[in-house]
Amino acid sequence: MPGDLLADPRITLLGPQRQPRLGTVVQQLGLTGSRFATITAGWRDRESDDGLLHEQLGGNAVNLHLWRRMQQVWEADPELEQADRRRRQALTEMQTLYLIGLEQAAVAINRILEHTPLDPGIVALALQDVLQVMRDMDERHLQRVGELHHDFYLRQNPEHRDAVVEARFLVGREIAGCDAIVIPGGHVGVLLGALHLFNLGPALSSPSEDEDGTPDLFRPVIAWGAGAMALTERVLLFYDNAVARPGVSEMLMDGLALTRDVVALPSPKDRLDIKNLERMRVLAARTAPAHALLLDEGVRVTLTADGRLPAGSRVVGADGQATDLVLEGEA
Repeated sequence: MPGDLLADPRITLLGPQRQPRLGTVVQQLGLTGSRFATITAGWRDRESDDGLLHEQLGGNAVNLHLWRRMQQVWEADPELEQADRRRRQALTEMQTLYLIGLEQAAVAINRILEHTPLDPGIVALALQDVLQVMRDMDERHLQRVGELHHDFYLRQNPEHRDAVVEARFLVGREIAGCDAIVIPGGHVGVLLGALHLFNLGPALSSPSEDEDGTPDLFRPVIAWGAGAMALTERVLLFYDNAVARPGVSEMLMDGLALTRDVVALPSPKDRLDIKNLERMRVLAARTAPAHALLLDEGVRVTLTADGRLPAGSRVVGADGQATDLVLEGEA
């Protein structure tokens, strides 16, 4: 971990904060006394219930109130609100139909695994085929979701609408007066919608001149839950213990892409069947070449300067086992 995160900003991803450790983390990161901007839009109408959060930050914090400001934008610009509602309806239908396909693929994998093999090599090839189908579905879904978002912003031009311009200015001014950013959990879709509407990607980072294009952070960012997911290249929803339907992980949309090769899995012990190695192998294969990062209680991972996982990060290995990440050249 760098000695001075204010001079060398990094992203720090945490496990769940049911037993708050944020104050301790702030101290360990050398950020005591810093002024924080908090983004709690994922909490929606509970956005302002931030007393404990700000207490953990030493009381020196400002809530950007993106959820409230988003509601104010919709009220001031009904045309934009209606267009956004149509977009959300389309996204919901796309997600529902995509999930139907994934569920059928998951059933196929289970049936293949239950098959008594005469030739294990043939079974392995059949599994690879279904996995490739799932990976193709994931890619097409993310592409179509991205196209829908792009079309919305191209047609509606929120950057030229008075209500959005004013709100973005106010948010940008508040961020400018802060040293670091904190993004808790909540509803990841709502959180990402707010982050995009107020153009927080460029407010948090600038495009890098490096070949890999990893953005350069302006300020340190601490995030967990949906906040951690929102910072990554793509958001994966996962719930192996679903009751009404077969539990199958599903891609939701691209995140802010402030990381590289990271898929964040908050609270995996609560939401994943970790002991089921076949399910974990499938998950690892679908997220590859990115690493599926396990963010359990007490975990703290500070990414490298180029937004990658450091050695020792707990990830799902290709064999389905939870393992400590070994970087190339360190094996």
